Amino acid sequence: MLAILNKNETLRQFIKFCVVGFGNTIIDYGVYLFFSRLIDLYYLYANILAILVAMTFSFFVNKYWTFGNFEKEIKIQYAKFFLIGIVYFILYNAIFYLCVNNLLIYDLLAKIIAIAIGLFWNFIANKYWTFRKNV
Repeated sequence: MLAILNKNETLRQFIKFCVVGFGNTIIDYGVYLFFSRLIDLYYLYANILAILVAMTFSFFVNKYWTFGNFEKEIKIQYAKFFLIGIVYFILYNAIFYLCVNNLLIYDLLAKIIAIAIGLFWNFIANKYWTFRKNV
């Protein structure tokens, strides 16, 4: 298995991307709970802060660790990363809605389908657009 990972850069990056996503989820929840429960900030404001903190964490860890990108274009790359996140949000909700309302798929299963499709979208878009290596 390790030999396959060593030879396949994209698979190795995808696994790292998933690990970062898991960490990102923990950060999102932690920041949200901190601001919504301990600081008693309005839940929508707390959620926005949590998303921004988690997205920023995800950007930097994916940039340096997942994709090994050390280019100095941080502002441009962050804008691309943020735009991909917005597209993910729209795509995720559209797939979720379609699965539940049109295909009559159980909502918890529909979330898994939407997350899986969104995960691949995020990975491919970030690998080949945001963090594309300039050759």
